[in-house]
Amino acid sequence: MTTPRIEDFPVVPRRRGLRRLKDVPVLPSLITLGNLFCGFLAIAKVADALRVAPPGAPFSSIVHLFDVAVVLVFVALIFDALDGRVARMTGQSTPFGAQLDSMADMVTFGVAPAFVAKVLVDWHAQSDANGMLPLHPKLFYAAAAVYVLCAALRLARFNVETGAEEEDHRSFKGLPSPAAAMVVCALIALFCTKNNPDAELGHLLLKPEHFDLIVVTMPAVLVLLGLLMVSRVPYPHALHTILKGRHSMPFLAALVVMIVVAAVEWQLALVVCTAGYVVWGLLVWTARFVIRRRDDDDDDDGELEPGARTQPSRN
Repeated sequence: MTTPRIEDFPVVPRRRGLRRLKDVPVLPSLITLGNLFCGFLAIAKVADALRVAPPGAPFSSIVHLFDVAVVLVFVALIFDALDGRVARMTGQSTPFGAQLDSMADMVTFGVAPAFVAKVLVDWHAQSDANGMLPLHPKLFYAAAAVYVLCAALRLARFNVETGAEEEDHRSFKGLPSPAAAMVVCALIALFCTKNNPDAELGHLLLKPEHFDLIVVTMPAVLVLLGLLMVSRVPYPHALHTILKGRHSMPFLAALVVMIVVAAVEWQLALVVCTAGYVVWGLLVWTARFVIRRRDDDDDDDGELEPGARTQPSRN
């Protein structure tokens, strides 16, 4: 029996030392954590609705909890808009802040809207006596899952393509996750005004079956928004587009009218603004696609014409 030598053992490379985070930006991180807290609290409020309401109870008994959940997501949007600006103003933009912001956005604008929408649809599918929705729980789960998974893919792609440092983005490739969450929450907020006598403007423009249509189409809306998030459809930065630069007089007039409508009934104004933002990006993408195809066709025609003149005659 031979004694093993040291040379016979494989050489195991030493592990590289782990990078330690020495310091973190305090103020921007607190604002980002406020975003995350609002998202978690929105989920908790809807979970409370399932706990306090007995089976078969009317939706009016828990509508206030859905209202609070939607408002919390809107408050989180304010935190999300502030953390990056505060980080840049204080010179505290770090990779840690960018990663923390993405994690908070995943919960607040990915999981929370899908959970609230799924519970809303499920509630009406199980308790609605008019047969407004067929009971397809797997489809409701699937629609909410598509939204959540696409939100995760969209945020991961955003981090890879833009880098770790936070920037003041003027446009986005794909629907931003906060905008997608605003569409879902605006529709839910509008539906919550169905039996509210104070929502006179909404009842004037919409019939009861139109409110029910929000719940019926919500699974399809979740899937569509999820696909738009992972698409390459260009979307501008809404605040940057509105507040910076010059615009036409009709644009200013439309903005004033929307502000007045929001002061009277903010739920209806939010649906119009968020849905208009989604359609805006689709229209821009369609226009660019048509123009690009037209230019390609013109280039092909220009390349064929000289060749056609140089062809020999058959006579």
